[in-house]
Amino acid sequence: MRTFIAAGLIFFALVKAEAADQGNLVVNGDFETASTTGLPAGWTMWGAPQYKVAAHFTRDTTQPHAGKACFRIHHPAGTHGYVVSSPEAAIRPSPGKTYSLSFWARTDRPGEAQFGWTAYRSVRPFVDAPSPGSWPIPVQQQWMPFRFELHEGWDFFAEDCRYLLLTFNASADKGEERTLWIDDVVLAETPSKREGRLVNPDTLRYPHLEHRLRPGEKLEISVDASRRLREAAREVGGVSFHRVAGWPKLPYDKEGDYVLSPELEEAVRQMRLPMTRFYALGDEPFGLEAAIDKAAEFCDRIGVPQAAVPLEFEIQGATSKLSPETWARGVRHSLANDYRFHYWEISNEPYVGRAGRAFTTPDSYLEHFLAVSKAVRQADPAGRIGLAIHHRSPGWGNYLLQRAAGHYDFVVPHYYSFTNVGRASYEEVVLGGNYQILEEILKTSAMLRMYNPRGDVSQYDTEWGLHSSGPQGERADYVRRNGNVFGMMHRAVRLIYYLREDLVRGASSWEMFTVRKAPGFGFLAQDAPNVRSMTYWLYYHFNRHAGRWVLPIAGTAPYYEGTSNGQPRRGPLTPAVATLSDDGKQLFLILANGSWDRSIPCTLRLSGFAAGDVKAVVLSHDDPDGDPLLERKEDLVRELAVRLDGEQLSTTLPPHAVAFVTLARQ
Repeated sequence: MRTFIAAGLIFFALVKAEAADQGNLVVNGDFETASTTGLPAGWTMWGAPQYKVAAHFTRDTTQPHAGKACFRIHHPAGTHGYVVSSPEAAIRPSPGKTYSLSFWARTDRPGEAQFGWTAYRSVRPFVDAPSPGSWPIPVQQQWMPFRFELHEGWDFFAEDCRYLLLTFNASADKGEERTLWIDDVVLAETPSKREGRLVNPDTLRYPHLEHRLRPGEKLEISVDASRRLREAAREVGGVSFHRVAGWPKLPYDKEGDYVLSPELEEAVRQMRLPMTRFYALGDEPFGLEAAIDKAAEFCDRIGVPQAAVPLEFEIQGATSKLSPETWARGVRHSLANDYRFHYWEISNEPYVGRAGRAFTTPDSYLEHFLAVSKAVRQADPAGRIGLAIHHRSPGWGNYLLQRAAGHYDFVVPHYYSFTNVGRASYEEVVLGGNYQILEEILKTSAMLRMYNPRGDVSQYDTEWGLHSSGPQGERADYVRRNGNVFGMMHRAVRLIYYLREDLVRGASSWEMFTVRKAPGFGFLAQDAPNVRSMTYWLYYHFNRHAGRWVLPIAGTAPYYEGTSNGQPRRGPLTPAVATLSDDGKQLFLILANGSWDRSIPCTLRLSGFAAGDVKAVVLSHDDPDGDPLLERKEDLVRELAVRLDGEQLSTTLPPHAVAFVTLARQ
């Protein structure tokens, strides 16, 4: 018997049928009832519109497991269609219950299909809830039974996941063609035999997001340079590289040769990155030790402090893992060569449900993490150990934080924003989506304090960005708005809060290199070395305007009143941050305008800083569907007219723009 144990979720390759005797919560789980659409009654096509092909989802009466019919789900290669149990008949879970699901399945070609739970807080309108997860199911050409158990309070919280939909995809690999048949789907509800439950993070009390500016008609800010609020989190201005020899084959190729052109190397150096991150060092063809050497060499080439760089050794898709001994060997190699790496991130996104993944459950990752962290800590007592979590998943987030407490020094959540850029307004993408995620970061910090009351545990956001699929289901890499003025301004607002509010210890946006046809995330295109992305110029100026000391700001700003993920969000339309340089001779301002069509006059009053000179640039682009990769810097970056009159500075923020202002002391 193959057994996969999750935080409360268990899969068995053999199953008993007694769940059916306890009552079935699934409408038409035996597929005996037809509908006028050709689908079985009680089931719905899901995914992007172009993949909702009725001929791919049909009631089949030729070879059912039992009765007269079963459900045929066809997945052509390269598509993304799947089915869910109908939202009109969604499961409405209750606290303290166990939900036992059984079904039979077979396929035309052996491999992995996928089962999961789609969760919503509301279905009218649809408001997402943290999903209990999805899992590959190994199917064969003959009928096989499967069983899952879901424990409320451990795998999900009933107060959050108010509507649960059973979700089936014929292939765990989107590029693989497969037909899946399912039959006799039974879901039973019984009292849970587990003692206790996880703490629901929504019940925690913690300081909510500090906006600094009060609602008002105008943007009027006062800055007191005689007071220092805190040291600025300047390590948030990082950009991640894929690998030392990743898919762009940059900066090293698969033979280990350095192939980055001097032009692109200088472009990277000019970004003045305070940190970055590499992963899958142990998956390079030239070996782990050589990969560590190349990471160190490249950091030195581009001026990134090694001490600020997390390293991860295992394959990017978490489809394999390295032994604790291998991890320790790599760490010892780094120390023996006097490299200054001390942040060790154990596995990249182990929670992603890829075919063939190494960690099928949170417990399987937990076991691996504990063994590796022990070996790494023995090799590097001063090292910092990173736990990969999915902050919205009770099992892959809350549960791991509790069970691994005391064994991690930082956590890696990857705070991508999945706001749909085709349906949401610019304001919702830039402001609402950020205000949602920033609150989630604070909630994660509250959980870290709860589970680690004596430790200094921080968050490193080693991958983040705007991550929306396209209107036809296109991958996020190919969606222009993820990287053009939408994505640039989303990042600008996030960076302002990251720098000002000390939410994360460090952050590196995804990702440095791309190709011209995939501009959704990349900062530099290897096949167009003369172009620079909008996000490139954002980081170029941000890292020049992130001073050492955060200064207190006060005043008023027009406010955004909107939503994100169906929930109300509220905050300044024009977020701002003020910092002071190391030597106190320069004062930097970063101001973002989150309105698409409204210019915002700005008045700034200074105290404790006699400014003798001021310079300012503004980044803005008027095409909402423009190419993120620009031939001309001037199409995005322009001088901003600023008036300095004694202790008062005045300017006007253009729509959809971020401004960078430098004041020099007299």
